[in-house]
Amino acid sequence: MIEDGICEIEEGLYSKTIAISDINYQIARREDQVNIFTRYCEFLNYCDSTMYVQISIINRRIDAEEFRENMFSKLEGDALDEHRQEMNGILAQKALEGQNSIMRDKYVTFATHASSYLTAIQPLARIEADMTGLMKSLGCDVRTLSGLERLELLHCINRPGERFDWDYGTLLSSSLTTKDAIAPSSFNFRDSRFRFGIGDNIGQVLFLRDLPADLTDELISVLSDVPIDMTITLHIHTIEQDEAFDLIKRKIAFMEQQKIDEQKKAQKSGYDPDMIPYELRHSLREAEELLDDLQNKNQRLNRVTILIYTYAKTEEELIENVEQILAAVRKKNCKAATLDYMQEEGINSIYPLGKNHVEIQRTLTTASTAIFVPFTTVEIFHKSGIYYGQNALSRNLVFFDRKLLDAPNGFILGTPGSGKSFAGKLSMISTLLNDSNSEVIVIDPEREYALLAEGFDGEVINISAASRNYINPLDVTMDYADDEEPLYLKSDFILTICELLIGGRDGLSAAKRSIISRACMMTYKDYFANPQHAAMPTLKELHKTIKSQPEPEAQGIALDLELYIDGTLSVFANRTNVDTTKRLVVYDVRDLGKQLRTFGMLVVLDQIWNRITRNRAIGKRTWIYIDEIQLLFQNEHSTNYFFELWSRARKWGAIPTGITQNVETLLLSDLARRMLSNSDFILMFKQATSDRNELASLLNISQQQLSHVTNSDPGAGLLFAGKSIVPIVNKFPVESDLYRMMTTKIEEVARNQQPNGKIAG
Repeated sequence: MIEDGICEIEEGLYSKTIAISDINYQIARREDQVNIFTRYCEFLNYCDSTMYVQISIINRRIDAEEFRENMFSKLEGDALDEHRQEMNGILAQKALEGQNSIMRDKYVTFATHASSYLTAIQPLARIEADMTGLMKSLGCDVRTLSGLERLELLHCINRPGERFDWDYGTLLSSSLTTKDAIAPSSFNFRDSRFRFGIGDNIGQVLFLRDLPADLTDELISVLSDVPIDMTITLHIHTIEQDEAFDLIKRKIAFMEQQKIDEQKKAQKSGYDPDMIPYELRHSLREAEELLDDLQNKNQRLNRVTILIYTYAKTEEELIENVEQILAAVRKKNCKAATLDYMQEEGINSIYPLGKNHVEIQRTLTTASTAIFVPFTTVEIFHKSGIYYGQNALSRNLVFFDRKLLDAPNGFILGTPGSGKSFAGKLSMISTLLNDSNSEVIVIDPEREYALLAEGFDGEVINISAASRNYINPLDVTMDYADDEEPLYLKSDFILTICELLIGGRDGLSAAKRSIISRACMMTYKDYFANPQHAAMPTLKELHKTIKSQPEPEAQGIALDLELYIDGTLSVFANRTNVDTTKRLVVYDVRDLGKQLRTFGMLVVLDQIWNRITRNRAIGKRTWIYIDEIQLLFQNEHSTNYFFELWSRARKWGAIPTGITQNVETLLLSDLARRMLSNSDFILMFKQATSDRNELASLLNISQQQLSHVTNSDPGAGLLFAGKSIVPIVNKFPVESDLYRMMTTKIEEVARNQQPNGKIAG
C-alpha cells in the first residue's frame, strides 16, 4: 500500500479507493429516483473491460467511548455543567432507541493493469477524476483515500475494535511492511467449511445465489439496515462489447438449434411443430431482448459477484448475525448461501482492494446491475455538530454542524404547536453548551425566551416606549465596516432611520440628506478621534448638531425629530444601559407599538450588527434567531436592511435563522423567497396545505418526504442539510429542566414559573 493511496494488489494490478457519501434515494421523488438510477447506470457504463470495480458498504460498530466522546457535551467547570449533564443523560437514553453504535460507510474501489507503479499513476488518476465527477453528479460527496486511510479501513475489517495507530514514518523506520499494519493475530480456515477464525473473532462470508425476476431496488437498503457488523461487497467487471455480442449470439444459435430439434421431434410424433417447450421459448425471447438491449439501448454486460461478510466473538452470535442477513435477503425473494470451502477466497474478495477471488458470478445488463443501487437514506452524525433529533427512519441521533455548509443561514418553519420554537431553543441550548466560542442573540416578538435566558444567565432587553431598557442607535464599533470607514456605513444607517421617521412618502430631499450626513460627521468627530475615552454620541447630540446648522431645512429636520428626542417616543435617544455582551441576549420587542415597530427593529438589527463585527474581530461566531421573521418583511426599510445583514452574515462569522408559522405571508416577499430557496439549512415541521404545496414546489420535495410534514406530531418534520433531506422526530423528556425552559405551551409555562420568576425545579 503506497502512501498516495495506490495499492499494488498483485504484480501488474493496481487500485485506488474513494469514499462516497449516501444520498436520499429511498425517500426521493419518483422522478429523482429515476434520475439517480439513470446516472448510476452512466457510472456503470463508464467502467470498461480494462477496469475492475468494487463497491463496499461497511457497517461497523464504533467504540462506545469514542461515541460518547463525540456525542456528549464536555463539562467545563462552569454554571452550565448542570445542564450539560442533563443533556448528556437525555442523549444517552435516545441513543439506545436507535443504531447509533453502527456507522455505515460506502466506498468505490477501482483497479486496472499496469506494468509498474509509475505507469499506473496516470490511468488511475484519470479514472479517479471521471468517477469523482460521475458520483458528484449523483449528489454524493467524494473523497479519495490516502494509503494510510486505506490501511485503516483494512485494519478495521481484520482487527475490529482495535485503534489504528500506525503511520508511514513508523513503517519506514522499521523492517515492517504495510501488511504488518493490518494483519490479525491469526487466520484459521481449516476447522470449518463455512466459517473461519480471524484473530479473536469468527467470520463467515455468504454470496447472493438466486435472484427473482422481479427484484426491486431495495435489496441493498434492506441488507444494510441490519444492525450488525457487516460488509456488503459488489464486484463488477464489464465484458467487452464484442465478446458480449458473441456470447449472446452463441446462446441464441444454440437455442435455435434446440428449437429445430424440438420441432423435428414434434413432427415425427404427429404434433404441431410450433409446440416447443415453454422454458425454451421463454429463454429464446429473453436472449433476443437482451441482444436488442445491447445493440439499441446503451446496455452492457457485466459479471457481478455479491458477497456479504459478518463476524462475531462467539459462534452463537455469528449464527444470529447470519440468520438476520438471510431473513433480510428472503424479504426481497432472494437467496443467499455460504461459500463452502471458499471462505479464504471470500474474505480476500471482501477487502476493498479491487480484486475478486470468487468465481461465482452472475451475468447482468447495466440496468440489472444498477438495481443493486447502493444508496439508501442519509444519516447525519457530525463530530462537531449539535443535536437536532432522531432520524425518523433509523432512530439514529442526528448531529449536524451548520458551519460546514456553504450557506449556513436558515429557517425553521411550522404551524403553531408543531415544535418549531422548541427546535429553535434546542439548537440555541446545544450551541451554548457545546461551543464556548459562540454567542446567541434572539429577537423575541412574543416574550417566549425569558425562561431560557434566565436559565442560561442571559440578558433580556425589553424594548418599548415605556421601557427603561435603552439601546443607542448611534452605537458603533471600530470594526463596523470592512474595507470602508465605519463612519460612512453608520451615516448611511442614520440616513435610513431618518428617512423612515421623517422622510414621508417622497423620502428625504437631497438637501436634507446632506445636512444629516454632515451632522453625523460632526457628531462622531470627538468619538472617532479618541474611541477609548470619548463618550458614545446619542440621538440627542445628533439632534443638537442638526439644530445648529445654518440652513432653514435643518430646523425642519430638528422639529420633525423632536418626538423621538424629547417626546413620548424618545426611548432610543439615550445611551445603552443594558449588558449586550452576554453570551445569550434576548431582545424582547413584544411591546413595541405601531409607531416604533419598524424603527425599533432597525435599531435592534443594527445592535446585532455591532455585536457581529465585534465578535468577528475577536474570533467568535454569532448565532442569530429571529422569531416571527415575517414581521421584518412588512416594511421596505427593515426588509432591505435585514436582507443586507443576511447576505453579509457568513463572511462576518454570523449564522442567522428565521423562525415563522406564517409561511404564506413570508413568501409574499420576493427577497424572502430568494433567501428561503438559497438556504442550505431548513427545519420544516407540520405545514398547512397551502404552505405545504408552495414549499414543495419551491424546495423540490417528494410526496414521500412531504408525508413527514403532513398531519405530523409535534417535533416531527424534515431537516434540510445542504444536499441532504432527513426526516426527524424529537420527543424530549417533559420532566427535564431543559424542557421546562424550552416549552411554549401556555399551561406548562405557567406551571413552570415560580412567583420570583425562577424555573420550577
